[in-house]
Amino acid sequence: MGPRAESAPADAERACAEGESALGRGAGTGAGGRDGSVAERCFRRALSLAPAPDVAVRALVGLGRVRLADGDADGARTEFRHAHEAAPDDSAPLFWLGCAAAHQGELTSAEGYFTRSLACATPPPRAVVQRAYVRVKLGWLEQARDDLRAAARGGALDDEGAWVAAALGVDSAGGSDSSDGSDGSDGAVSGCGVRRVGGLLRKAGLGALGGGRADWARAARLLGAAWELDRVPGGFPALYGAALAVGGRRDLAADLLDTAARRDPADHCVTHALALTLLNSPRPTAPSGRTAPPWERAIAAWGALLYDDSFWERALRAAGRRYGVEVGADLVPELRAGLRDAVVRRLPGEGAAGESVVDGHGIGGHSIGGQDVHGGRVAPEALFQREADAAHVLAEAGGFPGEWGAPLRCGPLRISALGKVREFGSFAATTTPGGHPLIQIFSELGFAHLQLSAGLPGEALAALAELRCHDCRARARAADAGAAGSREAAAGSREAVVRSREAAVGEPVCEAGCPRFDELNPGYAGLPDRHRQLARDARELALNARVTLGRDELTAPRPDFGAAAAYWRRALVHSRRLERYRHTQADIVSLALAAARDAHRAGRLTRAVTTLETTRSVIGANERPRLDGQLARVLADRGIGEANREDPALDASAADLRRSVALGPRLRRAQLSLGIVLRVLALRRWGSGSLSGARATLEEAAERLTAALAHFPDDPELTEELDRARSELDFVRGQFDESGR
Repeated sequence: MGPRAESAPADAERACAEGESALGRGAGTGAGGRDGSVAERCFRRALSLAPAPDVAVRALVGLGRVRLADGDADGARTEFRHAHEAAPDDSAPLFWLGCAAAHQGELTSAEGYFTRSLACATPPPRAVVQRAYVRVKLGWLEQARDDLRAAARGGALDDEGAWVAAALGVDSAGGSDSSDGSDGSDGAVSGCGVRRVGGLLRKAGLGALGGGRADWARAARLLGAAWELDRVPGGFPALYGAALAVGGRRDLAADLLDTAARRDPADHCVTHALALTLLNSPRPTAPSGRTAPPWERAIAAWGALLYDDSFWERALRAAGRRYGVEVGADLVPELRAGLRDAVVRRLPGEGAAGESVVDGHGIGGHSIGGQDVHGGRVAPEALFQREADAAHVLAEAGGFPGEWGAPLRCGPLRISALGKVREFGSFAATTTPGGHPLIQIFSELGFAHLQLSAGLPGEALAALAELRCHDCRARARAADAGAAGSREAAAGSREAVVRSREAAVGEPVCEAGCPRFDELNPGYAGLPDRHRQLARDARELALNARVTLGRDELTAPRPDFGAAAAYWRRALVHSRRLERYRHTQADIVSLALAAARDAHRAGRLTRAVTTLETTRSVIGANERPRLDGQLARVLADRGIGEANREDPALDASAADLRRSVALGPRLRRAQLSLGIVLRVLALRRWGSGSLSGARATLEEAAERLTAALAHFPDDPELTEELDRARSELDFVRGQFDESGR
């Protein structure tokens, strides 16, 4: 028993040492994991060995530190109090009681504990630094400076203490002030002092990533403090941003990387880090003023990478190194498409646009196009497609040059985020004078372009229904609230609804003095009459959308000819304001003729006739001859087809042939068929006992065949048919005379 009893104190000390070593290994990563459990077992083992009072205090303090690392400040304070009660003159329990109180925000209590710890015979070296931190938070800056001077003289300042000292104007090397506070800054320095502090913090942050175990949380805290103090991205912004993001400070990472991207927009490493950070940032729980949501800023960054040659060169080199093979540039289109799909999958659904929708009214209830308080009324996927398409157009134009070096190949969101709206407007105006692709795609009209190219003219028209910013839209809506809804409520038929909706759309463009117009429409920012030009281009796109909608109504499985006519009438009204009336008429006629030919070939003659008649009702006289010839042929075919049926409706057949002859008098087939049908119809009426009906029909047949011979003189079939009609007419007249006697 003697030797065992003699080894117990040594075992207790050894257990405490092992526990403190385990705590040291877990620093920065949280001791609540494996190292924390090991430390707790060691300290409890030390206490179980009935150690000497000083060892027991070490063990109790160790247990308290484990609790504090686990976030259990109350449990930690209990252990520290037990240690203090066991050794009232020991400085360690008082020091750690101060740390626990500081963790709980009890700064005055913490300052008292640190002061009492420093009054002990052997105070902890860090006590004076920790008291300085607490005094800074309490606003006791002069007392904090005194503590930091003392710590500097005693060599107790680490990197964090050095930047606090520098921020307060204390020279951490010599302990003297570097500022007397005469500038009104209360001793805090700016300029080179702030830059030095920021440099120290960044250096300390990178140091936390070194060694065998990177401490991302500590690195993020240090780099975040450097950023909040200095607002300078530093020499390695992509690395700093990545450390902040991995360490859980994505908000600061995005802020730092965004600033770095503004300084060097062509640095694809920074843009890539920004895009990844924003795409993986949590969605905001509530609107944040005029700040765009992370997914919208992510769209701007990813759009800038899709056609960045340097980005893809780096990606190909990285892939080659990883897989040990040469990766050719011919894979870039496929990789680009894959990247687009991957980004779209990570974007929030369409409901995300609705989270910040302030109004979002539009034709048919669509909420595409336009923007809310920060420009985000569009569904994320549509917004990304517009950004990618715009970047492609800009890449084909050679990119947007500037002082940043390589030309940018990005979209309108990126241009606005970089604050290069006016510069881009001037570039677009000189690059595509009188042209639309580069100007229109870099504006709110880009969404209409997107929908039109996707074959969705209805959605395109809805996108054009509102192009104003939130403030301009709110002012306009206040003037005529509820007008559009009441018009639709009063409308009955589908055609009336279309007309009502069309009438509700005015000039949905921002006011001339709107400060956000250029931001939302960078492509127009370089035009002197940009508001008027945007309105004109919007009207032109709306015209094209309406013409296409009319065609779609005609060619639908269940066509709505009334709606088609309403769309085309509205399109013609707009075409007059654009001085494109004749051209629009020709386009509409061409579409109608194509639809009618398709229906004719498919044997749907009535549909072909209705298509042409609907078009004829909205078209002016100058384009009607093109329709009349086709309509005459279709009517002739329908009339002849009806006459050749087993039980024909000869009256309907004759009506079609009469209209065919009226529209196309030189259509010989219709002229001859009309004469034949009228003779057969007369024979049917004579057989039913209607001699007067038979005589009138044969008289019409003779007249029409005589008129046909004026167009086709000496035509043998027409002459023969006329002779038959006259002979039968003479016979019927004879019968009529006999019955009359």
